[in-house]
Amino acid sequence: MTVVDSRSHGNAFDLVRLCAAAMVLYSHHFALSGRPEPGALGSSVGHLGLGIFFSLSGYLVSLSLASDPHAGRFLLRRLLRIMPGLTVNVVFCTLVVGLALTRLRAADYLNHPTTADYFYNLLFSPRFALPGVLEHAPFPHAVNGSLWTLPFEVLAYFVLAVLGLLLGARVRWVCPALMLLCIAVSASWHAAAPVIWWDNDLRHLPNFLGWFFAGATLAHVGAAWLDARRLLVLLAAYALIEHVAVRQALALLVVPALTLYVGRMQIPARYKLPQDWSYGVYLYAFPIQQVVITQLGGLGFWPSMALAALLTVVCASLSWRWVEAPLLRLKPRTPRQTPPATAAASRTSRPEAPR
Repeated sequence: MTVVDSRSHGNAFDLVRLCAAAMVLYSHHFALSGRPEPGALGSSVGHLGLGIFFSLSGYLVSLSLASDPHAGRFLLRRLLRIMPGLTVNVVFCTLVVGLALTRLRAADYLNHPTTADYFYNLLFSPRFALPGVLEHAPFPHAVNGSLWTLPFEVLAYFVLAVLGLLLGARVRWVCPALMLLCIAVSASWHAAAPVIWWDNDLRHLPNFLGWFFAGATLAHVGAAWLDARRLLVLLAAYALIEHVAVRQALALLVVPALTLYVGRMQIPARYKLPQDWSYGVYLYAFPIQQVVITQLGGLGFWPSMALAALLTVVCASLSWRWVEAPLLRLKPRTPRQTPPATAAASRTSRPEAPR
């Protein structure tokens, strides 16, 4: 397979995103069943899936900002991608999953302050519990534990938009510096206790922003750095170096490089996905897995995972068709710029306005 630019129609980015979402689902099913999560590159398979998401996001949204360097339109596009699906998911978890599983009477459940608090997820302040729901699950009280990563993604968007607004095209030189700063902080800062702001644990911030700005850096540096030789050097260094901090830093480089190398590969049209299910899988996998495991645990581990995956894909498909895709059509378009020669000609041919 050959490699193409991300804006080409033949790339594999949708498939890579879906694989990352499947990795999170796979890893979570172990944790939600009370089992240790499988590992990869020094962390869990699910954490690696998140790294793929953040790396790819940094790459693609940086290209988007470069093609239309307007911070307002950029943020509006990002919110239209995130908020419709998230809003429907929060309502679904509250009024469908919560009402179906709560031990409280419906009126008590709906009037409980914890039920109203769950809607803080729409303000990117993570809330996981609903009253009387999943109290005795192997992973108790968490209706949708996946939502804790979304605020970090939104923060990365905001930081990139502000940098673009302040620096314009010079943002391409700041992204590598931020990537290196995040890698250094991630490798050296190991806080024992949670560092909480707006109900988010900031100990995870350097990792996520490191992946995001690594992707953004590769977007600005260009395809020359995404070749097989450099990727093999990174993988060999990670395999051979045993120092924990250095390996952790290398992982923050290996994941984005490998993600984008694979994502930019040209694939045959028959392998293209008809819909982008990745965000829907991210939103619905966790609550569906919780329901399947707690209510149908007798199925066994692998059958319950297969059923949860099938139901998740159905919900993701419905979310894309009826929620995400229709709202994405409202994304602001990049204004057409008149070529300088055409603009000059129009100015000379236009009658002068009366003074």
